[in-house]
Amino acid sequence: MGFMLIALYFQPFGINFLASQKDGYFILAIGLLSAAIFFLNNVFLPGLLPRLFQSDKWTVRKEILWNLWLFALLITAFTLTAKFFGIKSMDSLTFFRSGALALLPLVLFNLVNYNNSLKAKVTQVFDSGRQWIAEEMKSSHEQYSDVVTIESENGKEVFEGSLKNIVLIQSASNYVEIYYREGIAVKKKLIRQTLNNVENLLSRYPEIKKCHRCCLVNINQISKLAGTSPNYTLISDGLDFGIPISRQNIAKFRKIFSAR
Repeated sequence: MGFMLIALYFQPFGINFLASQKDGYFILAIGLLSAAIFFLNNVFLPGLLPRLFQSDKWTVRKEILWNLWLFALLITAFTLTAKFFGIKSMDSLTFFRSGALALLPLVLFNLVNYNNSLKAKVTQVFDSGRQWIAEEMKSSHEQYSDVVTIESENGKEVFEGSLKNIVLIQSASNYVEIYYREGIAVKKKLIRQTLNNVENLLSRYPEIKKCHRCCLVNINQISKLAGTSPNYTLISDGLDFGIPISRQNIAKFRKIFSAR
């Protein structure tokens, strides 16, 4: 339709398509023929011969040959149509003028194809971006999950609970004692595991801090820093003993509590 409107409005190549009624029919006919040629060659044939039109095997050489083939079909169709309708303005140099006319729908078709291809690529980029963001958010959520799972070395014992309820993890020979809050009470679970392994497991959680060579604490569960240097301890509500702090960690915890 775009080709037909351009031909009627601009009267290209000095051809007057409004001189008579049959000129109008000629424009309608070549418009319909153009649509039929593009449909058969770009929809019907790719469906009939999918292997030939695979996008990953479609080269620049194939694209050039394909456009030459379409151009030849359009010239032939336009020349025969001009002869059929007896268009006087195309009596001289019919083949040449048909070729000039055939360039219009071919250029328009390629521009539309290029625009659609560009939009598809942009859409693909945006979709890929959304997918990447969703995966990153999912990964981040999984990385910082509120549920903590600590397994024993033999896999028979498991502690699973909310990170915010963990108060203290303390080394006890070949075991760790996990103190966690359940309601207002603080309970303890003993698991055969090393404190070093547990520290590595919980390293991604910023609220878990090492206060002593044998203790990891959840700073959100600590109510205050008590004592005097160098005998500071951490106090947590519901815990009936103070949590020791090594000398090298005193400055770190004083800074944490002074910022509150």
